Amino acid sequence: MKRDKNWKCYLSLSQKKYAGKYVVIVGGEFVGAGSDLSKLLSLARKEHPKETPFVVKIRDPRKVCVYICRLDG
Repeated sequence: MKRDKNWKCYLSLSQKKYAGKYVVIVGGEFVGAGSDLSKLLSLARKEHPKETPFVVKIRDPRKVCVYICRLDG
C-alpha cells in the first residue's frame, strides 16, 4: 500500500537533519524538505501529478510546547 511506503520512508529520515522543516513524500519516494511548503508541493505535483503527497513537519527537539489548562469551572 502506498501509505505504508510513505510511512516507511518517513521513518527512515533523519529527525535531526530535517528538524523544523516540512517533508514531502510521494509513493514512498522522498520529494524534498524545507520551510516553503508551497514550493515543495509544487515540486511534488510536477514529479507525481496523479499522486497524493504525504506531508509532515518534523518537530524540532530543541523546542518544547507547553499547554496550560485551567480547570477551575
